[in-house]
Parts: sequence; structure tokens; C-alpha cells
Amino acid sequence: MIKLLLLPLIFVLFVFMPPGTEKSSARRAAIACAPDTYYTLAGLPRIKHPRLVYPDDKSDYPLVVANDNTIPAGKLFNNTLELNLEVVWSDFYIETNQRPGLRVVTIAEKGNAPTVPAPMIRVKTGARIHVTLHNSLKDSTITFFGLQKRPSATSDSVVLNPGDTKDISFDSGEPGTYLYRARIGRWPYAYGNEEEQLGGAFIVDPKFGSKPDRVFVVNIFSTPIDTSLFKNGFLDALTINGKSWPYTEAFTPSVGDTLRWRVVNASGRPHPMHLHGFNYHILSLGTLLKDSIFKPGFEKAVVTQTILPASTMSMQWVASRPGNWLFHCHLSFHVSTDIRLPGMTELDQPDTKQHMAGLVVPIYIKPGPSDLISKGPEKEISLFANEYMTGKYKRNGFSFSSFFKEDTNTLSAPGPLLVLKQYQPTYVTVTNNMSFATSVHWHGLDLDSWADGVPDFSTSDGKMSPSILPGEKFTYKLTLMRPGTFIYHSHMNDAHQVASGLYGPIIVLKEGETYDPRMDHYYVVAWKTTDPLSIQDVELNGSYEQPTQYARLGEIHRIRFVNIAPAGEMVVKMMKDSTPVSIKFIAKDGIDLPARQQTMIKESQLLGVGETADFEFKPLKPGTYTLKFMYDEQFCLNQKWVVTD
Repeated sequence: MIKLLLLPLIFVLFVFMPPGTEKSSARRAAIACAPDTYYTLAGLPRIKHPRLVYPDDKSDYPLVVANDNTIPAGKLFNNTLELNLEVVWSDFYIETNQRPGLRVVTIAEKGNAPTVPAPMIRVKTGARIHVTLHNSLKDSTITFFGLQKRPSATSDSVVLNPGDTKDISFDSGEPGTYLYRARIGRWPYAYGNEEEQLGGAFIVDPKFGSKPDRVFVVNIFSTPIDTSLFKNGFLDALTINGKSWPYTEAFTPSVGDTLRWRVVNASGRPHPMHLHGFNYHILSLGTLLKDSIFKPGFEKAVVTQTILPASTMSMQWVASRPGNWLFHCHLSFHVSTDIRLPGMTELDQPDTKQHMAGLVVPIYIKPGPSDLISKGPEKEISLFANEYMTGKYKRNGFSFSSFFKEDTNTLSAPGPLLVLKQYQPTYVTVTNNMSFATSVHWHGLDLDSWADGVPDFSTSDGKMSPSILPGEKFTYKLTLMRPGTFIYHSHMNDAHQVASGLYGPIIVLKEGETYDPRMDHYYVVAWKTTDPLSIQDVELNGSYEQPTQYARLGEIHRIRFVNIAPAGEMVVKMMKDSTPVSIKFIAKDGIDLPARQQTMIKESQLLGVGETADFEFKPLKPGTYTLKFMYDEQFCLNQKWVVTD
């Protein structure tokens, strides 16, 4: 029985962990193949479940079409959009139509195939929208949300009983990025299946239109399955524009292109969206009902931004160098192959090396010039990936030495701090002393694609980041374009490898700057297991307990926060007794904030997986302080600070 005091933490972890993989160490049901062999669809063993379908099954339901959100739904007459939507059962194949799929409820524009995400509503401000809604389900009520004028302080809903048809009309409202979605049943209702494939984009353009952009919608479906049939315990579909990696749409910009994307989170889970190799500017952050568009000069520059449930983001970035890159959710469970449907892996050919699935978008920037700058003497670093412990708490880690003595090395994580210099060409050779393959991603750094560390994918200049096999090594070249706080971590089976300790912090200093560990502090939050049961399974700099930190009045201390746990969001704040103390927010994701954005805060924003943030603390009174890294008020990691005259 779960102790009552653990319930808040379990709730926190439930919100951030993946559908169907709360017990992520559960292995896939054994549909065993001999080495170097694979099943064909005809020979694939079948699991009987009302929501699991196979391409060669006889079906009376229509096939879902993946909606790339390039064609708005409906027709415009005299500045009124006429739209006819119906809710239908359908068969949804999230990889290809030759692999297992799911039977789900979807939304279709009448006369067309059902789509995931739901049909996109896109009009200009000032337009009128008339929607006819029909519920074709025979045994379920449907509730629609978000079909209303924007912005709005309250959410309107439209309830359709089985067989109902209703008409609604409303004005489009102000320009922005919004969403609409439907729920099976009346709202509110007890949590059950995640049927969040029933959501779509709602875009209102300015009167004279928007610059060219693309729209991505994140949807999640999840339903339980008996673990005797499938050990994961859930059937999951995590998709972007209706497909799961590696079948998500690929983008092929040229060097110098500016890309404008709108990202719509139609699911009930947060998604920290990370762009490899580049930073991007956030133009707006919105909710179901309101979009907050940043004024020029106040756009946020990030490499990772958490998009909360039923929320939106518009972003812009420049493809400034060639190569293969990724844009993906950084919740490890949302890109893990553990979420694939039963039979998917067994249909992979033996030479495939799929180590990701789910919420991943590939970007292939065409050959061209690079924006990278290196100068000064070269620096060489040797890192060793070591295997320390097996069992429930598998411990691996990076070190500067290939030798490990259990009696003298009590912490395997995080890996050693890498203190590097801006623009200095740095070569890091990683030797794999473990019994399994790995790779290293240099999170947040601007660098060549071939050194980005996504194994067997990151490619440029005729080179590729490999899977580093046991006993092998590979040398990455780091180009250090800006000072700040960054991360290095495994990018192979990373939910498990990162939780085992394969991660570490990076500090890049400005030219001529030196590192003073007494005044400059890093804090890396991670998990010791993919199945945390209490806050003691969360570690800060490799430990739950923290040493006391000492400071003097008037000193300015830099606090560098890194979240590399598989899931979860945290808040950073400093307390004196029970009173919050102001700290200065100075950098995000290794990017210094412009002076106008640097603010004194009592509590940081929510910081999700793959996000870093830097703060300054200047104590003005002597006494005892507490630096807190919080999931919530009860479940947090603390460090005592003693300030003297």
C-alpha cells in the first residue's frame, strides 16, 4: 500500500511520466526472435485486445490520415468559415499501415477521412465561425472545448449525447495560436484512458496574414492492457501531426532559412521541447483560451521550453549550419522505444538501430556554410563511460579515469564538471568501458551535426556520430559559441542510461574569465532509477543529502541549475526562515538574458527536463538560508546556506 505521505510525489511523477510507462523498467512482452531474424506481418503473433488492430484485419472503420496541418478545414463564405465536424471510430496506424495500430475515436471533417490531429481551424481575425458538430458514437457522450472567441476568461463546452447534432457560431477573436479538443464523456470525469488524439490546432491570423509557418500538434492516446498480454501494461500512441518517430514528417531547410513553427500541446501532459544544435526564439506562449505574444526585444531565447498541458508556443529559428538535427520532447519516456505497440519491434529488420520513438521530428539541413567559430589552442579531454553496479539501482557514470575503486569512489554521478572556454576548439574522446553501447549528446551547444551525439543519425561533413560499442571510443569536436551552463548526457536508451548516471554538467566561460567554485555553484537534478518511489530516489549532484554552503554579506554567488531527470519539472527558490528571498534570473539554457529581461524573482519559472537556468544570489542579511529545488512544497531537495558578516 502506498503511504499517504507519498501521494503528492506520486501525483507529480504521474503527470510527468509517460502514458503506459509509469513503471518504465517493465520490459516488452517477449515475442522472441532468433538473432538476426525478424517477423513478417503474416507471421507476427497477435494479441487480442479491443483497441489493438492489425493491417490485415477485416475492419469496418475508416483509416486515420495523419494531419500535417497545411490545409485548413472548412470553407470560407463572406468572411464566415463553414465547418462540419463529426466524431467517429477509426483505425489509427501511428508508424505505417503495415504495422500494428489502434482503434480510437477521432474527429473528421464530414465527407473526409478522420484525422489525427483533429482538423485544423485557421482563419483571420474578424472572421465568423459556424460549426456543425455531430456525435456518431452510439454509446458515449462527447464534450467539445475551445470552440469559442479568443481570448476568453472561461472555457465554454458543447455536450453531444450519442447521435446528437448541434450548431454553434462565434467570432474568431484576436490573432494567436490556440487549440480545441473533445473529451469522451461529460466533463469533469474520473481519469481513465487518455483519449487526447481528439485535439487540434485553432489559429487566428492577423488581418493581413502571417508569415509562412508550420503547425505541429502533439497528441497522446493510452489505454490499459493486461500485463499478461503486454508487460508494459498500456497501449500508447504519442504522435506529432499524427505520426511517431521515425515516421514523423522530415524537414529539409537550406542554410540561412528562417523557420517559424507553432507547437500545440493538445495532450494532458507537459512537453519540454528541445532543439538540437541551435537556440530558438519564443514568439508567444498560450493556453486553450489566450495567447501571450511577446513584444519585440522581449522574445525568449532557449534550447528547451516546457509546453504545459493544453498550451501552445510559437517559435522562430535560423538554420545556420548543415546537418541532421532533432526537435523533440525531452521527457525520456516520451521518446523511448518502450512506448511502441506490441509487435512493432519484432517487425523491425535486424540491421535497424531504432533507439527512439514517439515525439521526435527530424530536420535535414542541406549542405552549405556554417556559422561556427573556433580560435585559440586546441584542448583535448578524455572521458570514460564506466559500469559500476548492476541490479535495481544500476550505476554507470563518466569519469576522467578508466579505473574505478568502490572504496574510494562513492558517487558515480554526475560525471565530472567540464570547464571550457568560449571559442576554444575542444576535442572530447569518449571510451566505452561498459557492456552496452552508448553515445554522448552535448545538450545546448552549437556544434557540427556529426558531433551532436545522436547515434547513427547526427551527420555532416561526411562524418556521423556512432553508437559507441563496448570497448570502442569516439572523439567529438565541441565548438563553444557562447558562455553558459550546458549538459552532456547519453542519447541512447536515455531513460535508463541517464537514470543510471550517464550525465554531467558543462560550464563554458567567456574569453579571459576564470572559474571560482567558491562563488560559482552548479546543481544537477537527476533520478537514481526510472521508477522513483520517493524523493530519496531523486538526487542533486549525485546525492539526496547536501553539504552546507557558506557565503558572506554582499557577495554575489552564481547558482547554475540543470534538470536532467527523465521527467518532472522543478522550481528554484531561496528561503530565509519561511520567507522567500529575491534572486536574480540571469540566464536560460546557456543564453544570457538581455538586461531588460533580467529580473529579481522570489521563485523561478517551472524548469523542465533539459532546461538549465542561472541565478545570482546576493545575501543582504546574515543568518541561515535554504536553497530549494522543488517539485512542490513538500517534495523538494534542500541545501543549507550560512551567511556571515
